[in-house]
Amino acid sequence: MATVMTRSREADGVDFVTTEQDLAVSFDDPLDFDPQADILVAEADGKMIGLARVWRENRESGRAYGHSVELLQEWRGRGIREKLFLYNERHIRKIVKKDGDEGAAFIELWANDSDNDWKSIAVSNGYRPVQHVLEMVRSLDEIPEMPLPAGFEIRPVGREHYRKIWEADKEASRHDRDFSENKWDDRHFQSFMKTSVFQPDLWQVAWDGETLAGMVLNYIVEEENRQLGKKRGHTEHVFVREQYRGRGLARALLARSLKVLKDHGMDEAVLDMEVENPYDPLRLYEGLGFRVAKHFTWYQKPLP
Repeated sequence: MATVMTRSREADGVDFVTTEQDLAVSFDDPLDFDPQADILVAEADGKMIGLARVWRENRESGRAYGHSVELLQEWRGRGIREKLFLYNERHIRKIVKKDGDEGAAFIELWANDSDNDWKSIAVSNGYRPVQHVLEMVRSLDEIPEMPLPAGFEIRPVGREHYRKIWEADKEASRHDRDFSENKWDDRHFQSFMKTSVFQPDLWQVAWDGETLAGMVLNYIVEEENRQLGKKRGHTEHVFVREQYRGRGLARALLARSLKVLKDHGMDEAVLDMEVENPYDPLRLYEGLGFRVAKHFTWYQKPLP
């Protein structure tokens, strides 16, 4: 499954590797899908060539039903992906009927903005854009020196910090389009600590006494780099609490993060930025040398 998902995305212009480790974590304790009911595997000659997946979330804006269809490039152009797409929609409508009609409900998916098979299927089936995301990349050459502002301290992350960092990440995510309280319960916390992106040794977390002031939760996915032929690290979950903004803390944390990734043998750093982010961090990222590499869009379709 991991191989099919990664190769399908690659054919759609997306550098997003799903690891076996992360799939195993999601299947061991499924949080937003039923493995027996919500995944349909497509096979040919006894080998997996594609899969259709459905998941669900309860949000303040309503009930979101996400789905995707991954299909190997050599099997495209035969109507297989389109049929799996419509299968997902029928399956979602059955779930909606079972869930009841209380509150708004919608289907959603995301796609690369460049011309590709997945985007074409979504648009032709009535999906409309609701959110835009930029993938930004920076070479790890010539990293600027940006001292930590006075009054803050960077400490090694220990187990006693995990919950505070999780709560800070939740606080940072409240402005996101897809924020849901359900995604921040203890089960999701325990699951997060088993994923490939949970790498506290790489995190840069600034403290003001016992108060978490800001953070960047860096990670390196070795399997991703092996498959993509890159040496890339991620600088994600960039967050500074409101009372500490305007002092250069985010810049200092990001500069330190770039050095950490370089010290671990990486050649470039990547991060995702929501265009509709109310804090408009584009100037911050571009000022640190990040440049837009790709555009992605989240699409939605209302459910009757």
